[in-house]
Amino acid sequence: MIGQFVKSDYCMNHCRLCCRFSQPQSVWSPALLDSEIRELTCQGVPPSAITADKKIRLIPLGEDRQDLPLHVGAIFACPFLGKDDNKCKIYPRRPLECQLYPFLINSRDKKVYLSADPGCPYVKESLGGEEFKKYSQGLYQLLSRTDFLKAVKDNPQIVQVYEDALDLFELKHAA
Repeated sequence: MIGQFVKSDYCMNHCRLCCRFSQPQSVWSPALLDSEIRELTCQGVPPSAITADKKIRLIPLGEDRQDLPLHVGAIFACPFLGKDDNKCKIYPRRPLECQLYPFLINSRDKKVYLSADPGCPYVKESLGGEEFKKYSQGLYQLLSRTDFLKAVKDNPQIVQVYEDALDLFELKHAA
């Protein structure tokens, strides 16, 4: 499991953007590795919770939630997000993309990058700082391992096109 970059108390108290989306189909909805799909279905998650393009199927939460300070309009959420406590129901087994966030596996110009989501308030605050540099470099080293690069090649669905992402490092041999 990859250690989380953003501190949980920060997420819970400052933005709570993670796991919530403005559209029912979103590039930001986590894509799943084939092994993660098998694991989730073996644990009783119905196949209908996974889309044909191997993403988590989002569920509607409603409109303009006052308890979600940075959201306006319709909101769709990951079905594994606890409605009462805002905690992930599958946190110890959460998908790779969830473990990585606010870092992303991004495709740009036929290359694959480790990128960061500049829309994440914690990224905005820490960008350029020592903690951000150290974490992103360590993550790059982890993601550059042969086993990860093979997983990317075997699961192209986890490489998304995030137009506004901040590209940090090229993941060579992942394309």
